[in-house]
Amino acid sequence: MRVYVESFGCSQNQGEGAAIARELAARGHAIASAPQVADVGILVTCGVIGSTESRMVRRWHALADRIPRVVVTGCLVPLRTDLLQGPGRARTTFVPIREQEHLPALLDSWYVENPIPMPTVLAPPLVPGPSLTEEVVIAQGCTSGCAYCFSRLARGRLTSVPLDRIVERVEGAVARGAREVRLTGLDTAAWGEDLSGGERLPDLVRSVSRIPGEFRVRVGMMSPQSLEPILADYLEALGEERTYRFLHLPVQSGSDPILAAMRRGYGVGLFRSEVETARRRFPDLHLATDVIVGFPGETEEDHGATERLLEEVRPETVNVTRFSARPGTPAARLPPLAPRVAKRRSRSITALRQTVARSRLERWVGTRSRGRVLEYGPGTSSVVRLPNYLPVVLERRPPLGAEVDLRVDGARSTYLLGTPI
Repeated sequence: MRVYVESFGCSQNQGEGAAIARELAARGHAIASAPQVADVGILVTCGVIGSTESRMVRRWHALADRIPRVVVTGCLVPLRTDLLQGPGRARTTFVPIREQEHLPALLDSWYVENPIPMPTVLAPPLVPGPSLTEEVVIAQGCTSGCAYCFSRLARGRLTSVPLDRIVERVEGAVARGAREVRLTGLDTAAWGEDLSGGERLPDLVRSVSRIPGEFRVRVGMMSPQSLEPILADYLEALGEERTYRFLHLPVQSGSDPILAAMRRGYGVGLFRSEVETARRRFPDLHLATDVIVGFPGETEEDHGATERLLEEVRPETVNVTRFSARPGTPAARLPPLAPRVAKRRSRSITALRQTVARSRLERWVGTRSRGRVLEYGPGTSSVVRLPNYLPVVLERRPPLGAEVDLRVDGARSTYLLGTPI
């Protein structure tokens, strides 16, 4: 069958969609290049905020109008499938996240019931080609109970993928040509807490980093309270040659009362201490963090505390999200802030993020480094990732996957500018 796969949202969703496509291709199905040439459409959904959820509904309608059968999986299943109403619902199958492994067998059964010959007049379907970057999901769910989190409701409690299976997946990615492997999960630092063998994230990072091949490993988002008991060992593992010196540590707010209302499980002091420790170990560390603006009950003082924390810590990357109440979460029952207040604070934090990030990135101007070309940008540009995962834009296009020596000539708020040397 010709299958069109579309994924939205976080790197975990992207990794799951790519894995589904690879498995279907391995079983003889063809990956369609566009919805209009597909027999089946698979939509991997995201529901992190309300606007994204609305986009998923619109995208489902668009696919159901063009494709005979549609499969919906991801975070909207089963929590929000009631939103998907219309003529296409009778031709839509909902597959929960933890049952995605059965998707290939489901499509096999559909084909057996109703074989569909490949057309000769339409553009030929595609087999997934090699990708320079590949997401490897290391766990489902997490151990936290954040008051606002829709993903936790969708994915459930922590279930870690065993170490040997992750190693096999990374080996497969490298064999397919990946030069960057991203270990993903809702909270990567929690990996292994539920396993009986005693392995934790540092053990996983070391095992993956020592796989033969030309690639680097990026470890995804982790919560401060999960990182705390393994911090020293994890920083040692982060020193592995193949591991990006990159730390994605969401703080969400600079106010302890708001963090308590969010049920984050830590205070600002722990976040600050972990950042200081990591930067002492790696002065060139690339710190990424997340901030939620406009959480219910947030005062001007709370908002100011978040701005002061960002000015103090000065992360290289800050992801800003305006609070969006998600059905079924405890935070959805709290009185919301006035939209104009939340919007104003969001604009303020966004402007500060750009200023802070640019000032931090300017430290690299004039330095020389070596990185790998991982994608082409507009025109004749390309994007190189440095050993700390900072992106450098070149106005040249060396071969994809090649390592290049470069000089950093300038900085913007989200990337550096460079010249090959």
